[in-house]
Amino acid sequence: MGISVAAIRFKHLKMLQYYQMSKRYDKILKEILKDVVDTLITRVIGLKIVKSTAIETKLQITNEREADFILRVELEDGSISLLHIEFQATNYSKMVYRELRYWVYLTEVHGIQPVQYVFYIGNEPLTMKDSLSTKTTTHKYNLIDMRDVDCEKFLYSDKPEEVIISILCNYQKKGVKIFIREILERLNELVPEETLRGKYIRQVEVLSQLRDLQCEVSKEAEAMALVYDLERDIRFRQGCEQGMTKGIEQGMIKGKQEGLLEGEQRGQLKGLLEGKREGLLAGIELGLELKYGLTGVALMDKVRVLPTIDKLDEFKNLIRKAASAEELKDFLGNTQE
Repeated sequence: MGISVAAIRFKHLKMLQYYQMSKRYDKILKEILKDVVDTLITRVIGLKIVKSTAIETKLQITNEREADFILRVELEDGSISLLHIEFQATNYSKMVYRELRYWVYLTEVHGIQPVQYVFYIGNEPLTMKDSLSTKTTTHKYNLIDMRDVDCEKFLYSDKPEEVIISILCNYQKKGVKIFIREILERLNELVPEETLRGKYIRQVEVLSQLRDLQCEVSKEAEAMALVYDLERDIRFRQGCEQGMTKGIEQGMIKGKQEGLLEGEQRGQLKGLLEGKREGLLAGIELGLELKYGLTGVALMDKVRVLPTIDKLDEFKNLIRKAASAEELKDFLGNTQE
């Protein structure tokens, strides 16, 4: 039996959604990890750098690619080196070919043979090859499995950006509950300001997804009373207010235009309702991002199809009360059945 056109379209839509989410996830990871690259170089790779300078990461290799990090570094002995660093969350079978392409391009453009490091931050057993050898070509890059790195290299740092990286490391000596509690306690000590601390806890949650530990992180944060009241967050309130104002203005304009056909009063009422809906959606999206990070934002496709303003309002209130994102998913599932 052949595959229907509808099934093919659905499959393509799911692939597109996965690709978009993957790009967003990569962007979030890169944003989190950019503050600890120098620390990884010194504590994990072991290079003693005096100075590092970031280099443009977009590379025109037939089709444009973007590397994670390219750094020109000066070492203690005065030598200059070019470091190319990638973070990889999945076992990509052709990683060695990708690294070879980067190596050729960077050597040609910068006149320095780059030293390449790939940090594997996935949860599945590492299966990628770190070298290539054929009759005509050989290439090797440095492959580091972050699960082999002792978490204490980062856990007791005085920088919160480094503490959160420990969630990717080896914690077997501690046990998962004690380990997560130590991370959160360190962040609590280092970051007294509630909203900023919330940002770092959300980053830990994003990275913990790579270790299937998000549920444990969320529970420990709540047990330690580190989860802040969303509606006290000034950014959330401002986002709701700005979204509501903008939505009402846009709705009024649209409503007035339609009012030429169906009556000015009816058009204005429709504009107000549309404005309120847009404002609620803006506030909800910000609230989901602040409290649940990427997991929360991923729910917006289902939120947008909630049928009434009352349902949107009910969902907005649920964000503040919900103990986990699963409660929100259950609400959305029950509403759309």
